This record gives sequence, C-alpha cells and structure tokens, in this order.
Amino acid sequence: MPSEPLYPSYLPTRPDGYMPTLDVPEFEADEPGRRADPLKPAIFKAGAKITNITPRVGAEITGVQLSQLSPAGLDEALKKYVDETITNIEAQRDQDFADVGFEKQREIVKYYGPLHKHPTMGYPAGTGPEFHVVYADETAGNLRTLLGPHTTYDLWHVDQTFTPNVPSTTFFWVLEIPESGGGDTAFTSLTAAYEALSPTFRQLLGGLSLHHTSASVGEVARVGMERALKEAVNTTHPLVIKHPVTGKPSLFVNPTIARKIEGLLPEESDNLLKFLHEHIKSLDFSCRVRWEKGTVVIWDQRTAAHSAVPDFADGERRHMVRMIPYGSKPQPAFPEQFNASKGKIDG
Repeated sequence: MPSEPLYPSYLPTRPDGYMPTLDVPEFEADEPGRRADPLKPAIFKAGAKITNITPRVGAEITGVQLSQLSPAGLDEALKKYVDETITNIEAQRDQDFADVGFEKQREIVKYYGPLHKHPTMGYPAGTGPEFHVVYADETAGNLRTLLGPHTTYDLWHVDQTFTPNVPSTTFFWVLEIPESGGGDTAFTSLTAAYEALSPTFRQLLGGLSLHHTSASVGEVARVGMERALKEAVNTTHPLVIKHPVTGKPSLFVNPTIARKIEGLLPEESDNLLKFLHEHIKSLDFSCRVRWEKGTVVIWDQRTAAHSAVPDFADGERRHMVRMIPYGSKPQPAFPEQFNASKGKIDG
C-alpha cells in the first residue's frame, strides 16, 4: 500500500486549471547583492561553514539558518563565498525552511524580487502559483513519464527567461526524497562556460541575441504544441550577458526555451546552438547536488543552468518546492559590440 506523503499540505493543486503565461512588462529591479558587505559579516557571525562541492562550482553551507537571517544576511546570502571561482550555487544544509510555513517562505524569497507565477505547475492548497511544487509518486509519475521514452533525460535549462526581466535568486527545497536514493539536481556554471571559450569565439558571440519563448519543451509536454504556441510569450536577450552585481559575463543560453539566434539563418543558428548546448554540459564546470532532509538550494539563474536527474525508481516519491523571484533585465556584457551588431540586423 502506498505511503502517505510527509508534507500533505504541500501536495500540488490547480483548482483553476492552467492559465495563460503572464507577459510581465519590464520593470526596474532591485538587486540585494549590491547592498551586501563583501566581507559577509552577518553570514559568518551566524556561524556559516562553507565546503566546496567542486573547486570551481558550488558550495555547501552549514551553520546558518536562512529563516533567521537579518536583511543584511539575506543581502549576503548569494554573494560568492570562498573565492571568485565558485559560481552562485549554494546547497544550504540542515535548514528548517520546509517547516516555517507558507507565509515565511514567501516573505524570504520575495525579499529578492517579485515572484514568478507559473501558468501550469501545481501549488499547495491555500497558496498560489508563486509556489511551484515538483512532485513524483506512483500516481503522478515523474519527468520520464512527462517527456515519454528517451535515451537520456538531460533537460538543461534556465527557468522562465521569456520576459524582459528574468529570474534571479531562486530557492528550491526538499520535502521528501526517493526512498532508494537518486533524484539529484545537476548545475552548470554559465560564467565558467563562457570563460572556457577562446577569445576569438567569444568575440563572435558578444554581438548576438537569442530568442526566448514560453513554448518550452516542458510546457509543450503539459498543454500541447498548439496551445503552447498560441499563448506563447516571447522576448530576446543578449547571448552574452553581464551580471548586474559582479559584472562578469555569462553565456546566457537556454536549451529548452531559447532556440533561435537573431539574424542567423536556421542552419547557422541550429549548429551554433548545438555546440553551445553541448559545451555547457561539461564536467569541467558542473556539479550534482545530492538532496537530503533540510536542504535548500539557492542559485542565481543568470549564472547557472540546471537539469533534473530522474534516475530514481518508478513509483517512489520525490517532493520539492521552488520559488522564483525576478531580477533585472539582462544587459549585454559588451554593449558597443552588441549595439553595432544589432544595428546591422535591424538595418
């Protein structure tokens, strides 16, 4: 007989059904990281201990409770820790975040910006679509069920990049992990992916724009191609963006959402993107986060892509929640080159 979920109040519901994707107009976003003290006194005063996941990507943090941080601590919470080689992917361990309640969770994540309301993902009863429940069990199925038969279920992406402002400091926390293990999440550094390219190739990319659409692989699987295209929200972003706090360039590709380079013929665009999509998967600048009770992963979506790893046994429960605040509109890392290239395309 199937077991009961550990967090029944967080089961996904969608009482009003699917809604059209919201076309959020551009707005001036606050970036809390700009206020953060680079020495991070609030974090370290709280007793934070930091361990690299890999030397280049990701950190595990223990000894600090996100739910108890002051505004100064929240400002520091996604600053780069140990040194400049670690990208903004943090696995915060031993957290009470799953148990502090809907209002406190919303309050903390909303501190980083207005919250994205997902058009199709389920949310806990009594809340709203700013809570994105990721749920698998013997009835709901899992990502393999959603996508159908494939040789691999890599689904590298950045969440919800089809509006002028894009996601920033995302929170993803675990409620229940598969009994027999598995269900990790993989991350890759888009900053390190850019840095790994030759200067000549970077020069080619610096002037390009990429078309982003809400008719993603996941949305097509949920609502069908016809509806996904009919209700699609679209925008363009520079292919190489500058982070609004660090100023570092990142390779802003998104394999499930952004599939056309502006100004290139289809064959040119397809082949260039095929290379970039394979490039960002490199083990040189990626890591896997293993979920355990009390884990909250926080990452900046402008510097990292991610993929689920649906390797756990069919029928086992995996129960997660995600919340996504919007940050700034991405700006080109190299404005002069970008504007000159854009002028040629528009002209």
